[in-house]
Amino acid sequence: MTSELAERERALELLRTAFPDYRIVFSKGRWAAVSAGSPPGVWFAETPGSLCGQLFQAQLRSGGTIVPFGR
Repeated sequence: MTSELAERERALELLRTAFPDYRIVFSKGRWAAVSAGSPPGVWFAETPGSLCGQLFQAQLRSGGTIVPFGR
């Protein structure tokens, strides 16, 4: 059985790999991402999947690329 902490660390690793242009953190039960820029874009989510979806949509709208998750 994988612990919640291990799952959270793995989710952080995958999100940071897939979206290297964003600073992604987990704090106080919420996921957050911030993009570079002026003003910076900020996204909040309750789950890593929700944050992933938001960042995917942001990348599509901005014309950015999405890095493959594979190793």
